[in-house]
Amino acid sequence: MSTDAKTKYQFRKLLDDLEGKRGQGTELISVYITPDYDMAKVLQQLREEQGTAENIKSKNTRKNVVGALERIIQFLRSYAENNRRPPPHGMAIFAGNVAGRSDYVDIQLYWIEPPEPVTVRMYRCDQEFVLGPLKDMLQIKETIGILLMDGREATLGSLRGKHVVIIKRMTSGTPGKHSKGGQSARRFERLHDIAVHEYHKRVAEAVNEIFSTMPELKVIIVGGPGPTKEDFLNEELIYTELKKKVAGVFDTGYTDEQGVKEVMSKAIDVLTDLEIMKEKALMQRFMKELVSEKGLVAYGEADIRNALAQGAVELLLISEGFKKNSVGVKCQACGHTFKDTVTDVKQFEKVLSNRDCPNCGERRLSLTESSDTVQELLDLAEKYNTQVEFISPESEEGAQLELAFKGLAAILRFRIS
Repeated sequence: MSTDAKTKYQFRKLLDDLEGKRGQGTELISVYITPDYDMAKVLQQLREEQGTAENIKSKNTRKNVVGALERIIQFLRSYAENNRRPPPHGMAIFAGNVAGRSDYVDIQLYWIEPPEPVTVRMYRCDQEFVLGPLKDMLQIKETIGILLMDGREATLGSLRGKHVVIIKRMTSGTPGKHSKGGQSARRFERLHDIAVHEYHKRVAEAVNEIFSTMPELKVIIVGGPGPTKEDFLNEELIYTELKKKVAGVFDTGYTDEQGVKEVMSKAIDVLTDLEIMKEKALMQRFMKELVSEKGLVAYGEADIRNALAQGAVELLLISEGFKKNSVGVKCQACGHTFKDTVTDVKQFEKVLSNRDCPNCGERRLSLTESSDTVQELLDLAEKYNTQVEFISPESEEGAQLELAFKGLAAILRFRIS
């Protein structure tokens, strides 16, 4: 299994956990350290902040902030004994009283070297941890520019991550090719050609203005009915650097949102190397295998676990919306034990006291263990070098995985019993 998938999942899970933490006051501390920053300077700044924190009016907030800063200082001091500089990507540190109540103090410290370099130095004390810079690292940064046009209209848009944005629509204003009102055919054709050229110039101006300033523009896809799009590109009206990014030209039946879906579907072969198209290609591969004669697929947690245990899974697809926990339960009356799968462990534990034991009927059930189902699947996949990919539920294919296949699907190496 790719360690990248496992690392990204653990990173995302930590952010989800931290996002749920709240302080009673402004007592949760976030520290971001860039990879080139001197650790001694960081420690000096934190000691100064500790001195400033002594002036906080609220006794509880003051005590918690000072305590959290001391935890961070002790951690960094230990780290700095062997490292003058932060890790290659820098680090983010979060500390504070995460008990969420005033009558109990639980100061915890979390730190992480993120998957991308930290670009901002930050010290922040607030009611919640500052996670924005880390969340941005999970976003797909590649952007695809989209141009759809025919002789009547043009649409410019972009695809970034799972989100299609229609940026501009234009109409040609070009008269039809047949002359009316007694004009000579030659003169009318000349006027028509001038109008077409003016339309193309207006489209080119919009393309140059919009796409040349688009962040992280990777490629441009062009589509539309008829030959207009090819004629437009042949006129060499758009900037050379943008022309080089045209990855494909495709025939579509529409130039609106429907045309965007159509052109992206047709362009999948030329976009397979882009992260934003990978999910679509993987799900299409799974669906193709599902309806084939061999049908080397599995879906649903029980079948997926069975296939993984036999080393039969080549590719495991997990919805990012799949959040389950395996729990163990024991009856304190008769000793009966059983396992279950739940979404929220804390909520499950609350209602457990009102459930009857399936063996003796007594209401003396208690939680004995819990584990992250996805982490268990990742550990099984790692044993047999199974490729794992996470699929966002925001895309059409991702929604299908989450709803139709309960968030789990796999392509198998061989048929299993």
